[in-house]
Order: sequence, then C-alpha cells, then structure tokens
Amino acid sequence: MGIQASSESGTPRGEEAIPAPLLRDYRHIGGIESIEIDGTRYFFGYDFSEDLVLSPLINDHELMSVFAETHMEQRDGLHDREYWRGLVDESLEYSALAEQESCSFEAEQLRLIITSLRNTAETGAPAPDFNYPYHLRFLLASAGQWKERFTATTEGIRSIKGTEGAAEGTTLEQIARDVLRETRNVMNAAGVTGHRSSTHSHNDITRYRSPTSKPPVDR
Repeated sequence: MGIQASSESGTPRGEEAIPAPLLRDYRHIGGIESIEIDGTRYFFGYDFSEDLVLSPLINDHELMSVFAETHMEQRDGLHDREYWRGLVDESLEYSALAEQESCSFEAEQLRLIITSLRNTAETGAPAPDFNYPYHLRFLLASAGQWKERFTATTEGIRSIKGTEGAAEGTTLEQIARDVLRETRNVMNAAGVTGHRSSTHSHNDITRYRSPTSKPPVDR
C-alpha cells in the first residue's frame, strides 16, 4: 500500500495514507483501544459486540482518528475526526478490555513466554515467574479472528506457575505443550512470528506507522 506525504500538522493527505481495515465487509460499530509495545503506544479500533480487532496497530493519534472517521461508527452513527480524537486520547487512560497494567508489554516477552513453555514441556518443572498477559492473549486471538481462544492457557496458567497442581489425568508437561500449541496456532492465525533477536524487527501484519512517525526501537 502506497503512503502519501503528510501535511505540516502531521495529518495524512489522500486515501492511500489511511491504512485499510482488517475487515472489509462493512463499517463496524466500535471504539478505540490502545496497547504499549516496547515503549511505543499503539492504537486500534475494536468491535466489542463481535470481539474483533478492526484496524492495524497505529502509533499515531491523528492517523487513528482518521482511520476511525473513515472506517468506523458508533451506535449513534457516524462521527467526525475530532470526536474520534477524543476517544483516542481516552484510550491512554482507560481500557474496556483489560486493566491498564495489562496493556503494556515488551515484544521480547512473547519470546520468553515460548521459551518458558518449552522448558516446562520438556522438564515438567513449574515456572513461578511465568506471565502471559491477558491483553496480549486477547489481542492475538482477536487478530486471528478467534480461530484459537486460549482455552488451555486460561485453565493451565496457574499449574504452569506452580500455584496449583495439574488436574487428574494430565501432567504439567502436557499442559505446557497445550499452551504452546495454542500460542503457535494463534500466532499463525494472526500473522505474527516470534521475536528471535534484539536486532530482528517484529513481523506483525497488524502494525502500521504513520508517514511521519519514527520506527519503534527493538529492545
């Protein structure tokens, strides 16, 4: 997709500067959510009634407002850019999907999650520091059109952390393998690959930068 130059105010000019919606079937009713990755804040449109991510991850306030004005609406109808800009700003302080502490993570964290699951699957040893943020799982599952819902993950996190034992008829190794399988499935469905090194950029089809924004720095 071509990207137009920006005006001095930072507002993109021309339709080509506006990222395409992830779903093109119709204009969805939705709101604005945000998540912080590696210290950079990303915004995205979200349809709460259907549990769907509507937009790429956009790291520019104004561009998110333009996207919402162009591709989204609310229950009372269409709104202008200024209205959506207010919702973009509100998303910095409030999320309807998760607590604020769950709306920030490092890309390296996903690699560490996979590494920890592999270790437990191989050794059967619990991982007391294992942390799989709800907001990360929710965003990945929604971006993958809910082809994977993290059922085993939701049920198995406490066992992997060692705060409760494995259910009768299963083992910790199997629980870790099931969570790892769900993670791989949802990454494939969402078009996301693991973060392999500190110099390897993220391969995430849901990310979009405005024409004037600086690329995020991998840590």
